[in-house]
Amino acid sequence: MSEIVLSKVVKKFGAVEVVHGIDLTVHDREFVVLVGPSGCGKSTLLRMVAGLEEITDGEIRIGGTVVNDLEPRQREIAMVFQDYALYPHMSVGDNMGFGLRMRRFAWSDIVERVKQAAQVLQIGSFLERRPGQLSGGQRQRVAMGRAIVRRPNAFLFDEPLSNLDAKLRVDMRTEIKRLHRDLQTTMVYVTHDQVEAMTLADRMVVLRDGIIEQVGEPEEIYRNPDNVFVAGFIGAPTMNFLPCVPEGDRIRFHDGAVFPAPQRLQGMLARRGGKPLTAGIRPEHMRARPDECAERPWIVDSRVEVVEPLGSDTLAHLPLGGKEVTARVEPGKVRASGDSLQLVIDPAKVHLFDAETTRRLVPA
Repeated sequence: MSEIVLSKVVKKFGAVEVVHGIDLTVHDREFVVLVGPSGCGKSTLLRMVAGLEEITDGEIRIGGTVVNDLEPRQREIAMVFQDYALYPHMSVGDNMGFGLRMRRFAWSDIVERVKQAAQVLQIGSFLERRPGQLSGGQRQRVAMGRAIVRRPNAFLFDEPLSNLDAKLRVDMRTEIKRLHRDLQTTMVYVTHDQVEAMTLADRMVVLRDGIIEQVGEPEEIYRNPDNVFVAGFIGAPTMNFLPCVPEGDRIRFHDGAVFPAPQRLQGMLARRGGKPLTAGIRPEHMRARPDECAERPWIVDSRVEVVEPLGSDTLAHLPLGGKEVTARVEPGKVRASGDSLQLVIDPAKVHLFDAETTRRLVPA
């Protein structure tokens, strides 16, 4: 068992509290990604699990053992860092086996473990090279290999791909996902990149200012964000947010446009009176055909201000509801600024948030 349990974990630097009573369970063999903007506390949380930061309050258990007072080497975990942390004067094989040598493993065991890890990571031909002779992606594989040879109870990754170019990041995401499938070991991964989080995680933990905003499977968080912060952070391009007010079974936007409220929320809106709302619409939900909508669609005619062709689709920036929004449309649908565009929006895909609390409205 390598379940990791955090109970009311607090971290303070002097008088400043940066992690506020976190409760989280990472199940055995699960891949959990901590995601959030810079400064949200995700790396600090990971370093407390690793034993590299002291816990101010609370408890951390790994495999059922309380590890608050254990040294990092006693926790049976391995950590992969952003900067690789390889010894430049050692070969790849020596880098991978160095930790085992320090633990006085037999040389034959070290050689066998390094060979197995190199095979898993497809770096067997690099074992005699020095880190300086490798690409960034190859060096990151070596860093992961150094962790694998220890056969830890859990792997911790601290933004391991942030130094790589875009293509290498995509390739390494695939490698890390394959690694988890093959090793069947608990993994906790920190990133500020929500695309990495969505593609890698069994479950995502969305953090802001040292608290957990939402925990769930990536698809569930994407489809049902708990609040405006999560809705805006998960998804690229970001969700469009438009101030509005309910009027009976309709919604009025600041530019005077009026549309029928989503059917699932009409009863709730009728009881709210005129309390202000924020409508959230994802760019990819602004291009359906009318016959694809289960409800009466919202149809908007507007003039495009900026066009961003991406090949597979096009981002169109245009005014809607008194603000500029982004729509993801089919390639060739618009070609230049000033082109007219008709958008069709499925009300079933529209989220409504309380403007004061920022919480998403859900049917009673």
